[in-house]
Amino acid sequence: MTASVFDSPMFTKLFPVGEAGRLFTHSAELRAALLVLGTLAKVQATRGDIPEDSGFFIHRSAMEVQVDPAGLAAGVATDQTYIPALIAAFDKAMEAPEHSRFIGHGATPQDIADTALMLRLRQLLGLAEKALQALPETNQTAAVLAELPALRAEAIHAAFANDADIGAEIASALSLGTSGDTRQSTRTIAQWLTAAAQAAAHPPASQTQPSPTAAALLQQVQTLNGTLQLSTLAPHASLAETLHLPQIALGSLSLLQMVRPASD
Repeated sequence: MTASVFDSPMFTKLFPVGEAGRLFTHSAELRAALLVLGTLAKVQATRGDIPEDSGFFIHRSAMEVQVDPAGLAAGVATDQTYIPALIAAFDKAMEAPEHSRFIGHGATPQDIADTALMLRLRQLLGLAEKALQALPETNQTAAVLAELPALRAEAIHAAFANDADIGAEIASALSLGTSGDTRQSTRTIAQWLTAAAQAAAHPPASQTQPSPTAAALLQQVQTLNGTLQLSTLAPHASLAETLHLPQIALGSLSLLQMVRPASD
């Protein structure tokens, strides 16, 4: 069997994830990080923090460059984050050292990675909302949907907490909230996704209990969410997200997909 049913062509019908699957790919992760790097450079150029021509060259190049995820493996093993290796690959691909030396200027790898993650989680919540709205309304689904506006306002935000001015400008450019505690926010989102899965897995009283597939998937989402919540303040908090958050997100979206009415 594969390590995850969500990226398996054999299990794609049993555990469907729909459009959410594309959000948890290396391609999506790198494109989001490059978007943040390009936006950072443009903002810094406008502020006069880096040369204007360099900022706009980086911004344009970030939308065009192609980076092979496999080429980042050695850097990830050393740094436990993909951002330094991505910046090095971007630098090399630009072939313009007079400009590329300003990539990620003044930002931490965590700032870039966290903001990029928020861009993908924003899309994920939109897909989850649409999936919940497609289900027959119950008290549980209505309650989960009612929590969504506050969740977006609280938990979908840029990083850059150590530079509030830069963080606010990047947040505005990317249509994110202002800086917040990303580790706590990801866990708040995971908790909401778990609640959405629970709401979907419990059909109206007139129906039977959840199918074995739905029950197994819900158990996985609940268990992984519990593990993720326990890691909030741990030194390995970011790595715990790498391990568990994609499974929670895709597990929840898969469950929402499998229980929707057949006519949809």
